[in-house]
Amino acid sequence: MKQVFVTGGSGFVGQNLIPMLIENGYKVKALARSTQAIQKVEQLGAIAVKGDLNNKQALAVGVKDCVSVFHLAASVDFFATEKDLKKLHVEATEVLLEVAKNANIKKFVYLSAASVIMNGKPIVNADETFVSDNIIDGYSRTKLQAENLVLKANKNNFQTIAVRPPLVWGKGDPNTLIGVMEATKKGRMQFIDEGKHRLVTCHVTNVCHALILADQSVQNGKTYFITDGETPVFKDFIKKYVATQGITVPDKVVSLAMAKRVATVMEFVWKIFKLKGHPPIYNGLVNVLGVEFITDDSKARKELGYKTFVTIEQGIDLMRK
Repeated sequence: MKQVFVTGGSGFVGQNLIPMLIENGYKVKALARSTQAIQKVEQLGAIAVKGDLNNKQALAVGVKDCVSVFHLAASVDFFATEKDLKKLHVEATEVLLEVAKNANIKKFVYLSAASVIMNGKPIVNADETFVSDNIIDGYSRTKLQAENLVLKANKNNFQTIAVRPPLVWGKGDPNTLIGVMEATKKGRMQFIDEGKHRLVTCHVTNVCHALILADQSVQNGKTYFITDGETPVFKDFIKKYVATQGITVPDKVVSLAMAKRVATVMEFVWKIFKLKGHPPIYNGLVNVLGVEFITDDSKARKELGYKTFVTIEQGIDLMRK
């Protein structure tokens, strides 16, 4: 039985990946920082390894006797600064790569993000050759730095690969779904430029299939965009998404220019007064939810054998159950 080590196992993607790995005949060890995280990964069927990404000893225990590493751990925060996220995304990845190489791990699969090419402008049909000239948020900058470290570490005896999903969604989504629901309840939810722009999404089940395919593939040293294979209109997708939770989003609108101006002011106020939490709107959020963003995943379909396992319509139906 192939044994693998997973970081971020108690997170949204990790909670879906662990059972899928086990179903596919893998034995799973998962890094868990808290008592709650330990209980969660054990309930999913993994062997919990207590510790965090800054603990080399815990990582060494985690990778011992494993063949592959699935590095999922991250903080999906488009407001946090590059400085705030560098330790978790960049430095921790560097340490994990070193520990994995020393343990003779064969394959290192990294969960990157499609936002590493976002530049505040509409992007249509971008493939893996697209390089951004202006990444505006710390999350995407540090995810790209970590991805570059992963790909640079690729060798014949230590193969690395990165998967770039866009907006990851599905039952239990703690980011987009909860954020939109809270904004709606507080009367703050507005569609930027009427929400008519298109985007790509990736259901969490599709993300997990892609990660497993990446591990099983002979491909290495490469990065791959993955999507649901559809380009829904943002407003239509979001309305259907939150409707599964009994929430109706009103048709309030704001122009992109105004959204950017308000976001800049909000960020300034939050930073000057060192306010806790996130402002109602900030530039990273405007960039992710207010600008057309479409990536091309044909490379993953051709080279990894990736396909759409769950369509958007099927994913919406699953949310209602």
